[in-house]
Amino acid sequence: MKARVRHFALRVAISYAAIAFLWIAFSDRLATLIAEDYAHLASFQTAKGFFFVAATTALLYFFSKRQFETIVSVSTQRELDSQARLREKETLLREINHRVKNNLQVILSLMRLTPKDERGFADLDRKIRSIALAQDLLTSSPDMSSIRARDFAQSLASTFAGGFIPSELRLSGSGDDTALSADAAVAFGILVAEACSNAARYGRSGSAPVSVCVSIRSVDGSVAATVRDDGPGFPLEVLSRQLAADTSLGISLMEALAVQVSGELSLRNEPGATVELRIPRPGLAD
Repeated sequence: MKARVRHFALRVAISYAAIAFLWIAFSDRLATLIAEDYAHLASFQTAKGFFFVAATTALLYFFSKRQFETIVSVSTQRELDSQARLREKETLLREINHRVKNNLQVILSLMRLTPKDERGFADLDRKIRSIALAQDLLTSSPDMSSIRARDFAQSLASTFAGGFIPSELRLSGSGDDTALSADAAVAFGILVAEACSNAARYGRSGSAPVSVCVSIRSVDGSVAATVRDDGPGFPLEVLSRQLAADTSLGISLMEALAVQVSGELSLRNEPGATVELRIPRPGLAD
């Protein structure tokens, strides 16, 4: 702004000096040509002086008005930009607070549902890690509000791979460029954690590790998180949901997740166990 003002002042000074020089040089010569006597010359010089004052005053008014309007316009735009940035920060802060509150509520619910034994704590640790991973990817994304499905699936596979014994489970992740909202990412992360735990626990046949593929991609107007292993598949009682209370906890958790995000959970054998959660488009980021 200071540079703009200095530039304007220099322009006005140069313009004024140029006009004054030209006016003096040519008006005096004109006066000597048209004046008939000294009295006539004096009157002409007086009129010439008044005209010069009036002309330069008009020019100064014009330049000053235009510069003032420019300064006001720039200041107004800066103020509007500042207010817009402030509103964005306030919106982002509210979103983060809301997100943290929701995540804490989810964690508390998981803690209440988790068996208080070593295996239960390991499962809980993986679920909390999935929530933390979603939060980390959200805050590092350009808009801080969405995650690309491919990045999340690959990060989940990489994160969970270190939480299992290599002889038990091998993980891979894939996806597309679908943008996931915070709620969708948290739900998918917990689903993948639970499905991987089930695969490590029930999917092995013999001593060979079970391979698990995590996929998150857009499918028929919704986004689907699919966890598929190459084990023997679900028993019939799992597919029919006719389970005892102690063995149905994981399935109940995944069904609760589906309800929370208005999604649809499906369990099937292809031939290995396949868990899929589909969330309609409104649950995704735009």
